[in-house]
Amino acid sequence: MIKRNKALLGIAGTVLSLSLIIAGCSGGKPGTAITPEDFETAQEKPIEITIASDFDPPDDDGNFVQTYLEKKFKVKIHNVRYDRTVWRGKFNVDLVSGTVPDIFIGDATESDMIQWADQGLIASISVDEIRTYMPKYIEDVESVAADAWAVGTYQGKNWGVPKVWGDGATGFAPAYNGERLKAIGYDEPPQTLEELEDVLTKFANGDPDGNGVKDTFGLTGRGKDYTPQMFNSIFAAFGVAPYQFKQDADGKLVYGGITEQSRETLKLLNKWYKAGIIDPEFITADNGKIQQYFVNGRIGMIDTGLWHHLHETGYFGKAAKDSGVSMVIGKPVIGPAGDRYAMAQGALQAPLMFGKQLETNEKKRTLILQMLEFIATNPEGYLTTRFGEQGVHYDLQGELAVPKPEYIDGGARGAEIGAGGFYNPFGGKVKSMLKHEVSKEKLKFMEEVTSGVRTITDALGLSVLPSRSKYGAILKTLQDQYFVKAITGEADADYDFEQFVEQWLKSGGKEVTEEANKLYRERNNP
Repeated sequence: MIKRNKALLGIAGTVLSLSLIIAGCSGGKPGTAITPEDFETAQEKPIEITIASDFDPPDDDGNFVQTYLEKKFKVKIHNVRYDRTVWRGKFNVDLVSGTVPDIFIGDATESDMIQWADQGLIASISVDEIRTYMPKYIEDVESVAADAWAVGTYQGKNWGVPKVWGDGATGFAPAYNGERLKAIGYDEPPQTLEELEDVLTKFANGDPDGNGVKDTFGLTGRGKDYTPQMFNSIFAAFGVAPYQFKQDADGKLVYGGITEQSRETLKLLNKWYKAGIIDPEFITADNGKIQQYFVNGRIGMIDTGLWHHLHETGYFGKAAKDSGVSMVIGKPVIGPAGDRYAMAQGALQAPLMFGKQLETNEKKRTLILQMLEFIATNPEGYLTTRFGEQGVHYDLQGELAVPKPEYIDGGARGAEIGAGGFYNPFGGKVKSMLKHEVSKEKLKFMEEVTSGVRTITDALGLSVLPSRSKYGAILKTLQDQYFVKAITGEADADYDFEQFVEQWLKSGGKEVTEEANKLYRERNNP
């Protein structure tokens, strides 16, 4: 009986305390009767979060994913939708007019970040705080790119949650016509640069199509639409990415295109061009022509595909399979220094940014970070925000999410139920969650193609340099023109290379390199 009386006293005290609070808030007197509406008033209002995005925007407010997150985190979400093709202009106008969302558009670049930081529109958030509230996500990101924070570092501050593109950390893999490899006596892809030269020579000059006409070549280059991928496996064999920065022996940055490794690569490519190994139409070849040339037998090797492009469902793999061409994927060949390297685009992306107002609103800021951690690393949160409700919008085959037929199209899924990139800006960017996005068979293929491959990426990473904005177009044109001339023999790869380097430095390259080194020092010695 004593215990029961104590319990009753506790309940009574709670009711009295609540009545006092309500009375104080409403101007009433203690003892005023408590109504259901009073209980609602006494509860803390949900935190309001504004999300601006161009990823899979929902047609309507109150959609399935929005409602799910609102209930899960006791928040109220306001959606600001943008068209992905024209978002930047309208978004910048809205920002200047004072419409500053809490969570910024995920398509933003480092240039946007710098501009918005200078304008005082985005919040700086400490790395330690993000680590505290998003530990699993940060561990995942740093497993892909240890320097993931570099892009978001500006003026000594961090401007958002880092993001990475995992496929950018993987290298371009060489792939060969399997029947032609066997026909010339190779049971496996070439392992060294010397073997590669032998293979390509026989592809080009051994009449592999048996028509008695010299109409085949070893490989071609992506000279028309993207010169940074032109003969990238050959440059990588020499340990250089000619359109990226690399460290020299003293730890300073030097532009790859003016290094001795680039000179030696150009000399070899000129030798191959003269020998008829390189398709003379490489200057006008784009990735579409490279695909076409490979499946119709004009060339026997391609090297502009990442692992998913080479899979039987990918850009090159599917075309080869549909054409009956056996594709054999190799590893990077061993170059003159005894190393295997593959050129890679790099995993770094601009961070996910937040409105300036979050700097002074710790409660909302930490809640948003916790919500982002949940949707990025918790299977329930990830699957729900990416695919919707299991059994209704998608099914699981093992751990792979398979959308129902009416929800296969990502844009339609986002429009109807909000699942996709609008509420989850990390979709497809979290290594531990790839099992829900990619089949086991395809993940196994990825591992087979990419395992053990050392990659060459830009030592500076994704970076906006004012001098590069000023001189970049001039320098690239200068380099493109010289490289083509050096390969075809119109320019000499010895004397003329020295002239090219001198002209490149005088045309703004010296200033770009100095600025790159300054930023590199700041990032690595904060």
